[in-house]
Amino acid sequence: MAMALLVAALAAVPLRDPLTVNPPFPRIGNCYGAGLGWRNWEQGQEYWSKLDLFVGGGYDLHYDWEHPRWPKALANLEHNIARLREVNPQALVLPYVDVVEGPDNPNVPAHWWDLRNGERWSGWPGYFRINTALPEVLQYNLDQVRGQVFARDYFDGVFYDCWSPDQVLCPQTAALRGGRAIVTLNAWNLPRDGFGDLNGCLAEDELNRVVEGTVDFEEFLARYLRWCSDSRRPVATMLVCHPRSVGEDFWAVPKLSREERQARIEAARTADPQMLRFGLCTTLLGDGYFGYDGGNGLSRDNWWWYPEFDAPLGYPSGPASRREDGTWQRQFDGGLVVVNGSGYDVVVTLPRRLKDFSTGRVGTRFTIPLFDGRILVPTDEPESPDNEPAPRLTRTVSQLAVTRLDDLQIIQTPAGLELRVDSAGAIKAVRWQGQTLLTGGFPTLFAPPFKAFAVQGKAAEPRVSEGAAQLAFEGEYRHENQLLRYQESLRVEPRSFTIRYEATAASQLDLRMWRHYFGFPVARYAGAEACAGDQQRILPASLSDERLLPASNELELRLPELTLTIHCSLPLGLMDHREFGVAEYLLAGYPAGGAQPAGRQWSITTTVAITPR
Repeated sequence: MAMALLVAALAAVPLRDPLTVNPPFPRIGNCYGAGLGWRNWEQGQEYWSKLDLFVGGGYDLHYDWEHPRWPKALANLEHNIARLREVNPQALVLPYVDVVEGPDNPNVPAHWWDLRNGERWSGWPGYFRINTALPEVLQYNLDQVRGQVFARDYFDGVFYDCWSPDQVLCPQTAALRGGRAIVTLNAWNLPRDGFGDLNGCLAEDELNRVVEGTVDFEEFLARYLRWCSDSRRPVATMLVCHPRSVGEDFWAVPKLSREERQARIEAARTADPQMLRFGLCTTLLGDGYFGYDGGNGLSRDNWWWYPEFDAPLGYPSGPASRREDGTWQRQFDGGLVVVNGSGYDVVVTLPRRLKDFSTGRVGTRFTIPLFDGRILVPTDEPESPDNEPAPRLTRTVSQLAVTRLDDLQIIQTPAGLELRVDSAGAIKAVRWQGQTLLTGGFPTLFAPPFKAFAVQGKAAEPRVSEGAAQLAFEGEYRHENQLLRYQESLRVEPRSFTIRYEATAASQLDLRMWRHYFGFPVARYAGAEACAGDQQRILPASLSDERLLPASNELELRLPELTLTIHCSLPLGLMDHREFGVAEYLLAGYPAGGAQPAGRQWSITTTVAITPR
């Protein structure tokens, strides 16, 4: 009887006021893998007690609300959340609802499936796409969330995966619980609208795309800080990233043995402390939550914990601010957070002695590498020896230079042109006088339904003369038994570069898409004049037409400070990539698709030139 009364008391979790949720910093969350519904309290209490946000990981719905496993999982969840509230009353628990995909479930109405050529198709292993254009589909999700999630007081809200701010599901969900429902979603990148209906969004690996150069740090940070300031209270935005050593091929994960997967997870856990610091410190510039795990290409369900998560920062003294050296900082009760998203190493000089929470170094000067961060806490310890490394990469050079930095070769010219190229020959970013000019220039290949070819390549030693740098690469694209071999040459001059790409089908190919592309950040190019042949277009500041200019062999983009000319042997068309959630204008061409015979060859040459105005 006493045990029954105890269980009943623990299960009586009152509906709380979400505005009271305000945990100290750092705020740490888990995506999809906390296991609140699958483990008992004794198994998870050490880890769970430290978490501030649970996204899924216990009640995870994929159009299978009627599954017989849920009653037991829900009973376990209710008990564990009651115990959690005792030790960590600030924690938020949000069940996971997949709006766009479902399993091979006979209870899903046949006309709900999204069809291609009359067949269901899959965008994720084990699931099939749902036609969310049907009003009854969104109504079904809303009814289930109302009756199965918000009817249970121990849940704080809901998380919609693979969904963007809309005019139906988000506002109607936000109106539940008298308008105090906590609603978050995952649109892959942080969206630019929805603040009035949502408490936050998940930026799933967008920080990795910042480091790769496909997303501008300043533009990303502006979006993140806006989600922290303009969304509904309490803020529930979460930034999650993964070690750079982990790929993005989620189709390959099910093929690994349990032992192979565990070995890779353990290796990834300590593989990239810099990515961990950069992600955590960027998150600390706002009021969101941070997660670090193996990513979709390995595992989203890790219980990783790091000393930096326990930094005693308390609460912020004010908003983040940009320093003159290009870094960002935010002051807390218990220390100072500094983030370098500038793309170059920076020496940060501080007015008082502080201690690096990660390394233990004490001083007033710290060299912070590009895409890194520091948590600096007060200390009475003496200053450490001044052995900080010199910056490896700076914004300007006096002569043409090629610098090796991790997996990158960075070519810089005195005029201000800079290319960052990985070992396979993929151009990660093109900069002009320190600012991102464009991204891309390297092909991407996909097999049906949309499975990426894996790329492996190697670089020859670069050759540098007085007026140019020349780099050469060779490698292959492989997917299962399909193989494409390539050779690439890259010539960089003071204000231009030329890429020659030659490829041979070493086997028969079945291509869903082969794309050569460049991306132009909207933040820089909105309002610019784009010209292709006899057609002109002012690039729109907000999304309008998806297609902007037809395919052409030459495109000219005119900015106030420069004119950018792109000439390619493959016709390239210009579109607004925001239609697919990416804040860029996309210039792309498609050499081939469908079935391609073994032995077929392709040759594509592209020249990009900059003319200052």
